[in-house]
Amino acid sequence: MAVESKPLFHPEVIRKQVREFKLPGQVPAFQEKLNHWADLISSGRADDFKETDLLPDFLTDIFCGLLGYTRPTGAAESFTLSREQHVEDDGQFADAVLGRFRKGEEQFTVALEGKGTRDPLRKFFSEKAWVRSVVDFGHAK
Repeated sequence: MAVESKPLFHPEVIRKQVREFKLPGQVPAFQEKLNHWADLISSGRADDFKETDLLPDFLTDIFCGLLGYTRPTGAAESFTLSREQHVEDDGQFADAVLGRFRKGEEQFTVALEGKGTRDPLRKFFSEKAWVRSVVDFGHAK
């Protein structure tokens, strides 16, 4: 069964933001890694891997390396990216969460759910009011 392809965000909604967007200063230093991920995906080679094979490297390269999120194994007492915990529903956990974490104190802001290159974007977890997927936000009026 074919899945209808829809844009995640309506172009009129983000046109101004995209036009005014400035790349972070560290992007040139990460250009090689960004090119690697772009080639891996566009060439179809990423299709040969399972999500679980790609996700740890992707989270480390993009979220930690490029965007500056920190992991629990870093030198600081607090961190901003945590994997496979915090957001659970029916025995399933989000792949990662972004927030502020330190011993005895957890405040998550965003749940991240990785998908394989051929998986369509769709709702995950339950229909609980506080859980909204990227699909929900992309098609909200």
